[in-house]
Amino acid sequence: MKKKLESLIQEGSIDEATDLVQKASNYAEAEGLVSVVLRSEKPAPKLIEAVLQVFLERKENRYEMHGYWVHSLSHFSSQLWKLRLDSWIKKFNEVAFKGANELRDSNCSDRLVSDFSRFAKWDDDPADFHLTMENLVWMDWKYFQYAKARIEAGRFESEEAFLRWKLHRPETHIAFDGEAQTDLVNINKIRGLIKKLQELGVDVTEFSSLEKDLLVKRLNELESDLSKATQEWLRERIEKGIQKTRKALEE
Repeated sequence: MKKKLESLIQEGSIDEATDLVQKASNYAEAEGLVSVVLRSEKPAPKLIEAVLQVFLERKENRYEMHGYWVHSLSHFSSQLWKLRLDSWIKKFNEVAFKGANELRDSNCSDRLVSDFSRFAKWDDDPADFHLTMENLVWMDWKYFQYAKARIEAGRFESEEAFLRWKLHRPETHIAFDGEAQTDLVNINKIRGLIKKLQELGVDVTEFSSLEKDLLVKRLNELESDLSKATQEWLRERIEKGIQKTRKALEE
């Protein structure tokens, strides 16, 4: 069915494609069709609406399948944000979080929370997307400190205020490094945020030492971790992180 849908989209046969997505028999099959539509070049609004509605309607027995359905949703939720399909994000979040609370099944709902912190703009109000502490009582915030802070901050008064807020939050600048297999300072992100402020005509002098300060802090943490590590594979990762951090400090 996915290949047929791809062909119809390429041919511009939107009505036929819309009819085809209605034939999805369950949410898993619908997810595959959603992926095809959202990742196609300039997807037709009519087809987007149709395939997302089918995905929503194909959630089988609510009590048994809710967590699996949210897991499936989390596979393409970032695409919804990239396309700014706000009404659908709000609708899906409402269903996901309501189920998490009523059915005590929050499987993968934390991914939807994380997506807001990753993609939301400065003037997006988390409450509009059903992201309130009352709705998220099941969240384990240990690994989502930035998301928690972003939700608590709410809507910002300006883009400048939002960028300043991000730069003042250390966890904003730490990211998993695939090469070192450990968390390191994300220099490109820091520079990107500062560049955006400069483009807004803001004096960024206060952030002139931010990059170095964070690198020094992370280097000290890594060296401390290395002194305690006993497993060879872990020591290798930490040493790689130390090398990359020292190199960044020298540049």
